Amino acid sequence: MSLVALVFASSLSWTPIADKQALICPLPELGTCLALLPKQVLAQLPATLDQFKRDLGRRSAMVMPVDDNKIAGLVLVNELQTPQVQLASVDLVTYQLPLLEQPQLTLWHELGHLENLALQGTVLPTQLSAYQHEWLADIYLVWRIARERGDFALAWQQYHRRNLDALTSPQYLSHWSSPMMIQVLHHYEVAQVTRFTDYRDFLADFYPKAKQLEPRLLGEYSSLMQRTFGASVLQPLPEYLFWRKADLGHYLQPTFVLLMGEEKAHNWLVQNSML
Repeated sequence: MSLVALVFASSLSWTPIADKQALICPLPELGTCLALLPKQVLAQLPATLDQFKRDLGRRSAMVMPVDDNKIAGLVLVNELQTPQVQLASVDLVTYQLPLLEQPQLTLWHELGHLENLALQGTVLPTQLSAYQHEWLADIYLVWRIARERGDFALAWQQYHRRNLDALTSPQYLSHWSSPMMIQVLHHYEVAQVTRFTDYRDFLADFYPKAKQLEPRLLGEYSSLMQRTFGASVLQPLPEYLFWRKADLGHYLQPTFVLLMGEEKAHNWLVQNSML
């Protein structure tokens, strides 16, 4: 895939996905977008505008892959639902993370879904779980940020956002890509990533070495986060899943340092047996 000029979600546009094209469609222009698609593609999409809107719900973007020789899919975006700040509460203290350029990051994440679908059966296995699809989309995002911006700053923002989402509600655990993203952020220099001009080549280098989380392990992390950060927890259980605490602390530490400062984050992690 050759890189093209930055595509922003505020305008209708086509962008390359492997050897195909994806249509990026802002919600207000949905009718115009659908008029550009051939009948065999439209037959695979919701039948009415209202159904599109119901499927999108309160999300800021949604990807709809299609089976076609030329078109990879449709990315429907709604910038009005794009958050500008991420909140999380730790020990009754609310922290906030400003989200810079979030419409662009959301778009790249959705395009990552299509890029990875195109690589299934070659670089990637034919079958992938829903969790694998999500973290792989963020791996594409890291690669794209490095290529477009020449640093990992926005990739770290996505990392922190995924952590804070997961601490806020277990419903976001399906998107908790931090344990996978950190493997790129810690094991690759930006210059190493930018040398891969094609995402396919970067993924072929990273994927075989990636340490993936099994569903049971992911479930244990979810339980531990709910027990530690959930608002409904009434009785502390310091020994609960204690054997997972240090690993969870490893993933949370960069985010806590950013929010609390190094000394306070270190003390909190030590007091909660996560360091």
